[in-house]
Amino acid sequence: MLKKFKEIAGAWIAAANPTPEQQVIAEYRASVCNGCEHRKQNTTLIDFYYCDLCGCPLNKKIFAEDKESCPESKWEK
Repeated sequence: MLKKFKEIAGAWIAAANPTPEQQVIAEYRASVCNGCEHRKQNTTLIDFYYCDLCGCPLNKKIFAEDKESCPESKWEK
C-alpha cells in the first residue's frame, strides 16, 4: 500500500512541474489512454477523465514514474 501511495504522490508532484522528458512520456501515455476502452469521463463535480480499472485521474496517472502503472500494460514508456 505504501508503494501505491508513493506512486500516486510522485505522479501528482511530477504533473505540477514536469521535466521535458516527463512531459514527452506523459504525452505519449495520454495518446495511448485516449484510445483505450477503459478511459471514462466523470462530469459529476468536475469534468475529467479517469481509468475505470484503477480509478486514477488520467491527467495525473500519465506522469507516474513506472510504466507498469497502467493496469493493462499498454504503456511502452
